[in-house]
Amino acid sequence: MSATRLLVVDDEQDLLELLIRRLKRKGFDVDSAGTAEDALELVKKNEYDIGVYDIRLPNMDGIELLKETKAIQPDVEVLILTGHGTIDTAIEAMKVGAFDYITKPYNLSELELTIGKAAENKSLKEKNASMKKIIAQHNEFNIIGNSPNFKEVLEMTRRIADSEVPVMIEGESGTGKELFAKALHYWSSRADEPFVPVNSGALPEHLLESELFGHARGAFTGASQEKKGLVEAAKGGTLFLDELGEMPLALQVKLLRFLETGEFRRVGDVRERHVSVRVVAATNRDMEKEVAEGRFREDLYYRLNVVKLTIPPLRERKSDLPALIEHFIGKTKASSKQLSADALAALEHYDFPGNVRELSHLIERGVLLSKGSLIEAEDLLLPHAAKGVVPVVANASAAPLLCSLEEVERVHIENALKQMNWNKTKAAEVLGISVRNLYRKIDQYGLKE
Repeated sequence: MSATRLLVVDDEQDLLELLIRRLKRKGFDVDSAGTAEDALELVKKNEYDIGVYDIRLPNMDGIELLKETKAIQPDVEVLILTGHGTIDTAIEAMKVGAFDYITKPYNLSELELTIGKAAENKSLKEKNASMKKIIAQHNEFNIIGNSPNFKEVLEMTRRIADSEVPVMIEGESGTGKELFAKALHYWSSRADEPFVPVNSGALPEHLLESELFGHARGAFTGASQEKKGLVEAAKGGTLFLDELGEMPLALQVKLLRFLETGEFRRVGDVRERHVSVRVVAATNRDMEKEVAEGRFREDLYYRLNVVKLTIPPLRERKSDLPALIEHFIGKTKASSKQLSADALAALEHYDFPGNVRELSHLIERGVLLSKGSLIEAEDLLLPHAAKGVVPVVANASAAPLLCSLEEVERVHIENALKQMNWNKTKAAEVLGISVRNLYRKIDQYGLKE
């Protein structure tokens, strides 16, 4: 565990040097300054856990320094050193964010004790924020499937879960790649630390770096205070890079450096930071093709692709349909409803280009549209009118028409766009892909409104 980092600010040089020597002997990492201006320069360059500020400083007093510090580093805990005549002012400082105040002349043991409490308070705040995320994530975590090919991937996931090596998860949209990333996290020794997902395709390119690594105050228009990135939020836990193939080349260079050293800089900052995280990446693209065509860095691909998990599509694990259907119906407000034999037969003959995510949407729609206790085939509104797509059938023995997966994808995307009245944001959400990816598919298949 790294030492608590302190910034001590006092214009009495002899007292400052005495305090620094004492704190360093106690194992603290200490920087110092004699003026508020010098202190602010240090705050801009380095990250601190605790600030110890004398209230009487030339040009800018300790309270103003406290406000400026909090604007740059909101999480730092600040102790105010005050003489007897300025206690009221010190109490005012606590109202604007100071952790505590100590009156001069102070006992060094008392100061050390207060610094310890401030450090503990900062640690508890960070832990509480992490635990809230962890509890919510645990509640969402559930993997369903007993088909042989699915169980094989699950077993591999268990074997590599507690390793530190990066993992690449491949699979079509909607197969459950994030669930397997969570499994790698919750079945590992990092389970009590944060699981932080980053969707590389959901954010504009110019915001993605800031979201991933954070930014300094004033780094760009609107950056009124510094912000931690998702890399820092995942400290000690797992960083899940979803839709890896969408990541811009310029950011890939910075990600590679982070993977190799654990070090990074926030946008607009000069400070090097270091965190320990386990990286799991996921993609629905053929990454070797992306590398060959120059859209993805070869060195980054091989750095992430230490172990590969390939999630089977739903059409290759149809035996899991009954359990999945029961699970999705149970999540609705009409958990007592069931699928009719015709509806189940229709689903068994459908190829699910959108995989498990699409099944979830179909069941949700069927529950909403069904009038009685049974969900009928027509309540599912399966796409059936276009050439090559399996029709909804009342007779389970009816033979499906055969077609290419590309044709199924084209028809499915077109159907989603029509149902969403060509609202591309909503259609992309239903399809489980980024809006950027949807535009590429529209161009690829020549789809028109």
